[in-house]
Amino acid sequence: MPEYDNPSVAKILDTVGDLLEISGADKFRFLSYHKAAHALRAFPEEVMTLARDGRLTEVPGVGSKLAASIITLTQTGSFPELDAITDRLPGTLVDLTRIPGLGPKKVKVLYEQLDVTSVDALEAAIEEGRLAGLAGFGAKTIDNLAEGIVAYRRHSERRLMADVLPLAERIVAAMRDVAGVTDIAYAGSLRRRRDTVGDIDVVVASGDPESVMEAARTLPRVERVLVSGDTKTSIATADGLQIDVRVVSPDQYGAALQYFTGSAEHNSRLRELAKRSGLKVNEYGVFRLADDAAIASATEADVYTALGMDVPVPELRENAGEIEAALAGDLPGLLEGRDIRGDLHMHTVATDGKSTARQNRAKAAALGYEYIAITDHAVNLHMVGGLGLDALERQWEEIDELNSTGDGPHVLKGVELNIDDDGQVDYDLDVLARFDIVLASLHSGWGQSREVATRRVLRAMDNPFIDVIAHLTGRILCRRDPIDLDIEAVMQKAAQTGTALELNSYPDRLDLSDVHLRMAKRTGVAITLGTDSHDAAQLDYMSYGVGQARRGWIEPGDVLNTLPLHELRLRLKRARSL
Repeated sequence: MPEYDNPSVAKILDTVGDLLEISGADKFRFLSYHKAAHALRAFPEEVMTLARDGRLTEVPGVGSKLAASIITLTQTGSFPELDAITDRLPGTLVDLTRIPGLGPKKVKVLYEQLDVTSVDALEAAIEEGRLAGLAGFGAKTIDNLAEGIVAYRRHSERRLMADVLPLAERIVAAMRDVAGVTDIAYAGSLRRRRDTVGDIDVVVASGDPESVMEAARTLPRVERVLVSGDTKTSIATADGLQIDVRVVSPDQYGAALQYFTGSAEHNSRLRELAKRSGLKVNEYGVFRLADDAAIASATEADVYTALGMDVPVPELRENAGEIEAALAGDLPGLLEGRDIRGDLHMHTVATDGKSTARQNRAKAAALGYEYIAITDHAVNLHMVGGLGLDALERQWEEIDELNSTGDGPHVLKGVELNIDDDGQVDYDLDVLARFDIVLASLHSGWGQSREVATRRVLRAMDNPFIDVIAHLTGRILCRRDPIDLDIEAVMQKAAQTGTALELNSYPDRLDLSDVHLRMAKRTGVAITLGTDSHDAAQLDYMSYGVGQARRGWIEPGDVLNTLPLHELRLRLKRARSL
């Protein structure tokens, strides 16, 4: 029986929750599965360890009954509730809910009235005109669903980096002790910390390739072996993720790791550079063209040094100027996790979070933070219980009480506002002036024209008390396309008004993109990092934001929450308005 990790179990729990919702089950029943999945993804310990030790109930939202189900899942590959709901409904219905504009209620209609059970079946039904006249499916809705299918297929080709990373780390740990292994690392887009990845590449240095290939065939979560030879084994997990394990001799490890880390564009540029110097570079090393003599291969540093350049960190290897900077000895000193002094975006039980402000503060203390900002949703986001003025007063009193103890990070009074279709926000200026920090976000408007969506953001930045625009494009990786914005206009306005832009570190957002981060840096726009946590454990998501920041060439001086608290306050936009 293959082993499970936290993301894989969470995905199964979400599937049960989605199918229960499609079936019309009680709201609290299906939400309980989603709540447990949500918590398990962020929980710092491995689900297999928790199951073995009988400690699954330590995960928020996992009671004794669900803990027993998860234990059965890890032992047998299923559990009674999963069997019961998949006997009633095809599991492929969950894929339909991933299509933009198609929620559980509409999926239920399609299944019950047209026997649509999959994305392919929905596409065929649209092409055959079978949705015409179906209640709730007008011509515009049908057109949008057709477009949504295209988006779904595009998004489905890749997976969240954060979901794949734990498995890659387990593979590396499992193979490190295999006989003959001297070095090992995962490579590819995962090592470059791309926000999504297609597969896992592992490079192993060993003098005993047979042992490495045997170990690869029996890795955790292996469902089937696709191909296995003397130096490469490809395997697939139960959910279709491909893992390629390559073994090379120790003296070629650096060249192989560099090559398979990529990117393809970075490597192509290196080959051009090498050729002009009478060299060639490939996965085996750097060689002289004249006599094919090996110049370097043992380490990545050897490879880059042979080409006359400094070593660009993996996150930069996208042929976006890093090669020129490395040749000039001018690579940036990138942001690191230890530079972050606080988290500036998180939610609590006051709106749609699962932890209290006190619990978030305790987690922040464990992370060594100097400060955090509690930024629950504002009043106009009704679906998550946005805070009215009375609720704000109560929260501020709670924050004052926490800060009075002096035994943890300082808690800033913050909020996440909603930018409406006119670029206006939830509270009047006299209320906004009372916050320590204000974030504003787009929570609606997908499908609006670029002109309309951009105008909303630009008008919001004119507000003197909006310090930060959070998750600017609203994208949900592998699920939802970004809002169409004139990013250059947004950057120019942010620089003009002194409005910071957030790099949202939640793993399915990572918004701003690396491209947008480079634009912000060039334009002189300040960046903040926030996890958008809805559970205290999710404050650990900051590491994903740091990786994204590094891909965007962001240095500590570009980020407001690398500053001490008193300097942060002075740098916020409101400091010029009060």
